[in-house]
Amino acid sequence: MPRFRFFSCLGFSKVQRSHSERRDDRDEAEQAEFQNGKADRYEGEQAEFQYDLNNVRVFESKELIVSTDNFNPGRVFGEGSSGRVYKGILKDGQEVAVKRFDRQENLGKEVQILSCLEHPNLVKMIGYCDEGKDHIIVYEFVPLRSLNLHLHDLKPGEKHLDWKTRMKIAEGVAKALKYLHDQNDPPIIHSDLKGSGILLDENYNPKLSEFICAEYDATWDNTMINLTCGYLDPEYTMTGRITNKSDVYSFGVVLLELICGKKAFDPTIRRSIVSWARPLLEDSKKFAEIADPLMKGQYPHRALVQALDLVKLCLQEDANERPLAAEVVITLTNIRKSIWYNRS
Repeated sequence: MPRFRFFSCLGFSKVQRSHSERRDDRDEAEQAEFQNGKADRYEGEQAEFQYDLNNVRVFESKELIVSTDNFNPGRVFGEGSSGRVYKGILKDGQEVAVKRFDRQENLGKEVQILSCLEHPNLVKMIGYCDEGKDHIIVYEFVPLRSLNLHLHDLKPGEKHLDWKTRMKIAEGVAKALKYLHDQNDPPIIHSDLKGSGILLDENYNPKLSEFICAEYDATWDNTMINLTCGYLDPEYTMTGRITNKSDVYSFGVVLLELICGKKAFDPTIRRSIVSWARPLLEDSKKFAEIADPLMKGQYPHRALVQALDLVKLCLQEDANERPLAAEVVITLTNIRKSIWYNRS
């Protein structure tokens, strides 16, 4: 049976203890070397946990305090279960996103995974700070913030996403999943794909963030982690198993959100977008009823049908019936390139 070894505090805490024990003994030269980003505290453990910190900067707490105006609440532009994200400005003028974790283990989890990944559709980690009570990761700044803001929280007068942009976002997210699943050994499962964790740059290119992250191992089938309501693979609720097809299911929910503009789960009526859409997905004549009214019919009908057919495949209750992320990418690329794509 499959097993997942989660990128948690288990390995990272060992490194943290080693660092703590040596902290008092480090002389000035070692301290300078550490602050320059060479991170000698990982020597020995780095090979075991497969860290790649060559391009990861180690920040001092005081620098991040200054960059965020002492973590001014007015600088908050994101908040999740693990902590708040602040907009920061470094000494050289670079804008960054500063994520301050509520617990130390969450820091270790994201540092471990993000230090090993590089893809244009994944948020880039610039560095981190683990000093006293400050457990912080510094990311590239993604100016347009989360997808949810552009789908569900539009302010009066703000422009809605057009069809072409929605499909561009979907394709980028799928490419990120393909990279995680197919270009890492072992494959990496995002595990918590959701609209609020998809950030948009100035050109509406998506970047995945908020990793829970599991790496695939084939010996264990019981995983208890916090996943987001509305995006959860139904197979997980029955078996406790997270697989690459769980990410595909969550992607199907995101794609459905992009098409219809509704939230994945509406707490006011306690109903998921999937339960709302399933009856409509059974009849292609009703597909137009699913499309976001804000688009006012400005989308290619054939592309809508193809996209919703893909949604149906991704949302299959039997995980074996769902496509791989690589197959999702092919389908979305074909939709984008088709003659019908550019027809209104």
